[in-house]
Amino acid sequence: MVEALVGIFLLAVLSLGIYASYSFGLKISIQNRLRTTATAIAERKIETIRAMNYVDMGVEGGVPGGNLLATETEIDNGTTYTIKTSIRYIDDPLDNVFPQDIVPTDYKQIEVRVSWPTNMENSIIKLDTYASPPRVESAVGMGVLMINTVDGSGNPIEGCQVHLVNNSVNPKIDLTEETDSNGSLLLPGAPTTTTNSYEVTISKNGYETVQTYPPYPVSSFNPIDTHISVSSGAITSKVFVIDLTSHQNLHFSDIHGTSLPNMNFSLVGGRVIGTTVAAAPEPVYSYNQSSLNSDSNGMWNSPALGKGPYAFSITNASYELITTSLVSPWSLAANTTLPVEIVMGNKTENILVITVKESGGNVPVVGATVKVSDVTGIPFQETITDANGIAYFPKVEDPPKSFIGGQNYNIEVTSTGYITATTTATASGIVRRTIDLTKQ
Repeated sequence: MVEALVGIFLLAVLSLGIYASYSFGLKISIQNRLRTTATAIAERKIETIRAMNYVDMGVEGGVPGGNLLATETEIDNGTTYTIKTSIRYIDDPLDNVFPQDIVPTDYKQIEVRVSWPTNMENSIIKLDTYASPPRVESAVGMGVLMINTVDGSGNPIEGCQVHLVNNSVNPKIDLTEETDSNGSLLLPGAPTTTTNSYEVTISKNGYETVQTYPPYPVSSFNPIDTHISVSSGAITSKVFVIDLTSHQNLHFSDIHGTSLPNMNFSLVGGRVIGTTVAAAPEPVYSYNQSSLNSDSNGMWNSPALGKGPYAFSITNASYELITTSLVSPWSLAANTTLPVEIVMGNKTENILVITVKESGGNVPVVGATVKVSDVTGIPFQETITDANGIAYFPKVEDPPKSFIGGQNYNIEVTSTGYITATTTATASGIVRRTIDLTKQ
């Protein structure tokens, strides 16, 4: 029986190996068949375009424009293939480039990409070719539009999706192209406009999305990046700076460390996209949300956000903001996750909040020691001020301590290099005291 079991085990192992090899070979065979079909579809599409008149070679909403669809599908043997067609003018350096070459639309590059659903890699093929004009090139009313994408350090970003829309020209433009290895997208033959009508949106996975805006008063503010206009016989160049996105994790709790769900708050910040229309203009930020809420665990995990300053504010009928672990507005760097602790105070409790600042200014004193005692001098608790110069009582302690309503308490604040300051407070709900420390 032992020999039989060993034999069965070895046979099972051998069978599994054979099955795995057969299964992998079958997947490779299916993938090769799909790739062959996709190649045939792409070649057929290329030949169809090459059979067209040169002036008609263009994509709906593209530069140059035409009647070809930018994206379409074809079903073959139960598999759906997605066909993406792109046609662009090429400015060949053989006869110089724009602006030395006043006609930079030398010929057209035709690119066809065919993709199909699969659980393996390389589920896309790309074919391209070129088409030359049938006659001597001639100048037309057009310009050159150049889009450049860089990160905050000035490094070019390859593979950014550039969505370009212009509804004021005929035919209308609505195309999506990618930046090259230099972070650039060059579009010779862009129709000229007398107004800012080229709408641009830049996006890439893992990066913040940026866009242009119509000028004021179409926009309610004065945008920094307005829609673009293209002049005849000129290069219109625009640089977009985008960075990797980041996240913020806000945790709401009371002074006892208990998480607080359903806390409604506001958060404003990120990229500055313009300024308000006022005598004293203020920044307008890309992120501005006033109806955010913590979850059942007192957490709020942000979506992907751009770097920049973020200002936090909260108004609640039952709680008051005591302090935050970071000074608001806090700064969010690119490609980071920033945790922030938000401490709230229940308005029905007796809570003492001490804010310590330098005398004659608004600079918080961080790390100052704050001692609280009753009127007889018996110590109650002591702690140090946080990044906001704030200390609050009672602190979490075992067994817990609480203030006696209506009773007076003495407060003493000390910090190296400052003269000791004292004051008093009566326990009655949330009581706030601001203490100014004078330098020695």
